[in-house]
Amino acid sequence: MAEQKVKIVAECVCDLPKNWFKEHNVDIMYFSVETDRGVFFDTSEITSENIISYMQSGGKKAYSSAPKPDTYIEMFEKNLSEYDEVILVAISSGVSMSCKNARKALEQLGEKANRVHVFDSGHLSSGLGHLVVKAAEMAENGHTASEILTTLEALKHKVYTSFIAESVDYLYMNGKVSEKVKRICTAFDIHPILTMKNGELTLKSVTRGNYRKACKRYIKKTLRNAKSIEKGTAFITQAGCSAKMVEWIKGEVSKIFEFDNLVVTKASATISSNCGPNTFGVIFIEK
Repeated sequence: MAEQKVKIVAECVCDLPKNWFKEHNVDIMYFSVETDRGVFFDTSEITSENIISYMQSGGKKAYSSAPKPDTYIEMFEKNLSEYDEVILVAISSGVSMSCKNARKALEQLGEKANRVHVFDSGHLSSGLGHLVVKAAEMAENGHTASEILTTLEALKHKVYTSFIAESVDYLYMNGKVSEKVKRICTAFDIHPILTMKNGELTLKSVTRGNYRKACKRYIKKTLRNAKSIEKGTAFITQAGCSAKMVEWIKGEVSKIFEFDNLVVTKASATISSNCGPNTFGVIFIEK
């Protein structure tokens, strides 16, 4: 029996390094970001630096959208002509229309739809990235679609995705928190800590005072259960952090836990428009 050829399709909001996709034969679906200045494809036409600069200079409108069903159809059709099966590793359905739009696309593929699998990761950013990496690795090693999907379903519950943001201003601008919450956080110098839970991005906790000290507390608390953390790869995913701050974050993480591979990545414009500058997360896999 011939080896099954499986194609992995990812979304730009998985926040993996740009060169990684080509190296591992993974296609990308691009989200769009709408501003007062036009509509742009995330990561290919607009970056986290662009969106943060735009909003800091007074821009108020920054809406991100998942690809439309027709765009998914085009991607699926292209790959079905070359591969036996296709797996889309998608951002959590709790934060995006991506899964819904992709499944609408399947309705128009007829019998070929049986060869396409839309996997709801339950994560975003590099939490999603961890799952994309695993899927690509398994596809490269000749695993079947069924084997890959079974592994991803188990792994999604072990990925820990969280972020700390300097302020709630961007969350407020995008309707994620109320004006009352924004006023309280600003008045008391409160920094939000966000985490993915059951497919939803939730406010896990807050921390007050000097932001550098708040970041140190976040890192320490996030990595406190060292025995439950896999030593493999972890991502430091950042939006609008200076090179100096990134080096400091890496140093603080390494003081507490020694990962085999600590990778720094930039958040997409979609993620950055919601969290603002000086936001970062330490994203890893639990045992």
